[in-house]
Amino acid sequence: SRIARMMMVFNRLQARFQTWASDSNRFTLLGLASRLIFVLFLMNHWISCVWYGIGSSLLDFSDTGKTWLDMEITSKGFRYRDAGEEFQYLTALHWAITQMTPGSMSVVPQNSFERGWTIVCLVIGLFASSLLISQLSAKMVRVQTVNKDKLQQMEMLAHFLTRHHVPLPLAERVRCQVRERSMMKMPLTIDDLPSLSQLPLALRQELWCSIFGNVLLSHTVFYTWCLSDDHLLHALSFRALELEVFKRNDDVFAPMHEAKKTYYVRSGRLQYAREVETHVNINPDEQVLESRSFQEDKPKILVKSKDWASVIAIWCAWSYVGRLLALDVVDLVSIDVERFLEALASHPWIMSLSRGFAFAYSLLSLTPGAEHSDRVDLDVPTSRVFGAMPIDDRLQF
Repeated sequence: SRIARMMMVFNRLQARFQTWASDSNRFTLLGLASRLIFVLFLMNHWISCVWYGIGSSLLDFSDTGKTWLDMEITSKGFRYRDAGEEFQYLTALHWAITQMTPGSMSVVPQNSFERGWTIVCLVIGLFASSLLISQLSAKMVRVQTVNKDKLQQMEMLAHFLTRHHVPLPLAERVRCQVRERSMMKMPLTIDDLPSLSQLPLALRQELWCSIFGNVLLSHTVFYTWCLSDDHLLHALSFRALELEVFKRNDDVFAPMHEAKKTYYVRSGRLQYAREVETHVNINPDEQVLESRSFQEDKPKILVKSKDWASVIAIWCAWSYVGRLLALDVVDLVSIDVERFLEALASHPWIMSLSRGFAFAYSLLSLTPGAEHSDRVDLDVPTSRVFGAMPIDDRLQF
């Protein structure tokens, strides 16, 4: 159990290195090298303990009457057996390491037991050292290949900027951004795994529901819908939801762009600020937007894990009036509104039931001076929307 805990510590240190560094290849290589060295020393520790045990306990069974501990260290007859425990252990460890490396050692087997154990250790060392070195070499080749591709990309970028006479300050900013963003470690999405498309349809639907089901059920309205039909959760998860990743300083959405998706934050932080003023009539479908900056007047809102954004895209046709900016590498679940509504088309009573909710949502976010107008592109608390609904619509819902 002590050894298992030590291995867990090394694994956590390697994971921490990956978290600290954007260029995780070098730190992963460092972690792998540290772990291999640790395994090598641990193996040699066991071998040295057996070697010392043979020398100290099997004297009576020695066919020569001697063990390696009876070898003389000095010309005055001082033996290894007469030395201290620290020296004996370090000597045994030194002997064990030489069985796996080309190193030399003055200690040699003195009887058949020791000779047999030496042969066993040489065979173990042949395979163990080859395996450890091959793993390290393979990782180093992989890192070199990745770095080679990055260097080629940077050289091509420099050639492109020079050829098009890009000013030096701008070119340097471009290079810094490309270098920084290329070193960011991105979470995997479904698009990164084309092998999933080879799964049977039923298994893919089950997998999608396992990944996205909890996201839908975390929203009160979607949870209420899914309670009414066991198959609705599978249909929505498979047809309308997907994973998206944004790098730091990426815009998830920007003002004047049509809202076509709703987002759920799985990890990372984002910042939202309203930038344009809008005058909206609740009954018509059109909006009149005035491009007046609100960056100084409107507060910036922090959007974090488990928050929703762009929920208004589900309830009405909408163009964004603010900007949602990624502060970190952000892992999102996106809902394609068009496919989402298509999946709901077979449940007309849900569409009818939700009209009152959509109207109350609009009152709280779209009208001039509304309570939640500063976060209209994000989400309005469901409890607040229910409170704004007429009591008859609330009871039906």
